[in-house]
Amino acid sequence: MPANTRNAVTAIIYFAVSVMITAWFIEQKFGYAVTPDAILLSNIVAAIKWVVMTIAAMVLLQTNKWVFIRRMAFACLAGSCAMFSTYAFRFIPVSSWQQFTYAMAFALLMMTVFFFKAVANTRLSLKWFWVWIAILIISVILQVKVVFNLHPSLVTNKVSPAIASCFDT
Repeated sequence: MPANTRNAVTAIIYFAVSVMITAWFIEQKFGYAVTPDAILLSNIVAAIKWVVMTIAAMVLLQTNKWVFIRRMAFACLAGSCAMFSTYAFRFIPVSSWQQFTYAMAFALLMMTVFFFKAVANTRLSLKWFWVWIAILIISVILQVKVVFNLHPSLVTNKVSPAIASCFDT
């Protein structure tokens, strides 16, 4: 099997497994009251950063495009797998809000580290990394503010009414 084909197939497998893990994780809700539409939108927002960067790589890179896409897909998969850390955080005495937040922060850290490695190991300009970081920030903002409209009153694990009232409009 040619190297480009092998890299493309591996990238597709990594992305597919990542999509399944992410969709499952979002569907679990982890203490948040969300609708099926919000779950679908969350999956779309989670995937769009990878779609944008994959299209950019396919269009803009002349060499090593499939190597980079495979490495990028691994970063995506690593971030998705890191979300399983939610189960480890359940063993420490923190609220479900904190468990979810810590798991997401860990997932973002894993994706960032592995995406940086993908850029560096493929010898691409750091502009690729910084563009992805910008897209990641936009993605996180969309998840928090638009998709879930997250604030403590949405948490179902007995949030203090005083804290929840801070977010009432």
